[in-house]
Amino acid sequence: MTDIQIETCDRMPPKEALNGLLAQYYGLIVQRMRAIGEEIDPNTPKSALAELWENADDYLPPRGCLVLARDDQGTLIGCGMLKCLDAETGELKRLFVTEAARGTGAGRKLVTARVDAARALGLKRLVVDTLTPNVEMRSMYPKMGFTEVFEPIETTTYLDQPNLRPHLHFFVRDIA
Repeated sequence: MTDIQIETCDRMPPKEALNGLLAQYYGLIVQRMRAIGEEIDPNTPKSALAELWENADDYLPPRGCLVLARDDQGTLIGCGMLKCLDAETGELKRLFVTEAARGTGAGRKLVTARVDAARALGLKRLVVDTLTPNVEMRSMYPKMGFTEVFEPIETTTYLDQPNLRPHLHFFVRDIA
């Protein structure tokens, strides 16, 4: 996988394509949470997908962005989303790269594209949360200028999934 293309969407991609990618993402999260002893409601992935599609406009300009990564064959290999929490703060959501594409720089490119989009939207700060078992994200965000903070931030996951709060790690980056 030599040539990774990043695409910023002005509309939602075909539902089946994005849902296929996100099913892998949620499957990995559920697997990791169960591995640390957490009981995860089997409907959590379905409710998360439903939330995405019900609020799709939050992830498209002018209130956010959706970026996709494709390999040199045009296959969808990753995604990342941004939504505005307020006039100055954006939240990074759903960063995922397929197993085959890990280690290629696709994840970094997806983060960079969302930082650029946040600046273009006039945002001054980005927040993101990730779960304890997501060691890849917990390692990558500090390398990309994010600082881990230890007080909770009222991110979407924090508000919508209180059962996950003990496992959330929060990161912040000023982009002004």
